[in-house]
Amino acid sequence: MNIKGSKKKNQVLSVNIFEQQDMIAKADAIKVGLKASTWHELETRGKFDKNDKLSFVSDDMLILGCDIVSETHYVRAIDTRGRELSKSAFGFSNTAEGFESMLEWSTKLADANDKKQIVLGLEPTGHYWFCLITWMVAKGISVVQVNPYAVKQTKEVEDNSQLKDDKKDPKLIANLVKDGNFGMPYLPEELYADIRRLSMFRGQLNEDRIRNLNRLHREMKIYFLEYKDAFGKIDGAFSLELLEAAPFPDELVALGTEGMKQIWHEAKLRGRGYVKAPSILEYAKKSVGIRDGEMPADRLLSGLSAGLLSLMSNFQI
Repeated sequence: MNIKGSKKKNQVLSVNIFEQQDMIAKADAIKVGLKASTWHELETRGKFDKNDKLSFVSDDMLILGCDIVSETHYVRAIDTRGRELSKSAFGFSNTAEGFESMLEWSTKLADANDKKQIVLGLEPTGHYWFCLITWMVAKGISVVQVNPYAVKQTKEVEDNSQLKDDKKDPKLIANLVKDGNFGMPYLPEELYADIRRLSMFRGQLNEDRIRNLNRLHREMKIYFLEYKDAFGKIDGAFSLELLEAAPFPDELVALGTEGMKQIWHEAKLRGRGYVKAPSILEYAKKSVGIRDGEMPADRLLSGLSAGLLSLMSNFQI
């Protein structure tokens, strides 16, 4: 039995354990000292120009470039001289566990290269970066964003190619941050966040309303050519309630004026719309709209009418 060799092996293992514990302790110390700078303190005090941005990226800062994707983000690290400090792109999932793994990876890298602060640069892609940026700022990591057009142009300089590469783009983004070509992302808070979300929601609802209304106009021109004269305002509550129940002329004729008024009454509509029932009935009787293909169109027209009624109620938010 080789006692000397076994003793030496145990000593090596002990040294490795102590080294790992020391690395973890140093990484934890860096985490405690991290302080995120946001637009609050940089851009609300006045103009945050190019010189200010270059001064912001200090020598004791680890610069990360992150390529944002829906499921897995990729990040690489450089210093202020552009030297890559990461051996390869580090991939992490768009989850809490993934964010934690990236924080561990970056703090260990910061410790190994004597860096005290971390800045994360990213190219804003859709909505995938919202949770990441909020989480990182809460952990003390400054987050900046670069212009997607600048990233695209830099690709040609790097390797004469504009092809997207999840493992190449992070380094391009990090270099843009190093050179001061970035901006501070604006993150609305509290009431301002509510206002922004409601504004975006209203814009989306309006787009859906216009899209559905255009489709409704198209179908009505095929099956009820006289619909504009009959209904007047087709996107009104009286018209939509009626079209949801009976979108075709022959169905309106079958309802009669009393049937139309009953639909409006059940929908609890009030106003002068009731007087239109006889006129609508006359236009329906004389309609020259086609009859073929009514069965599949019936569900479409009813669905469009119901959808528009729902959008109208949401607009009251």
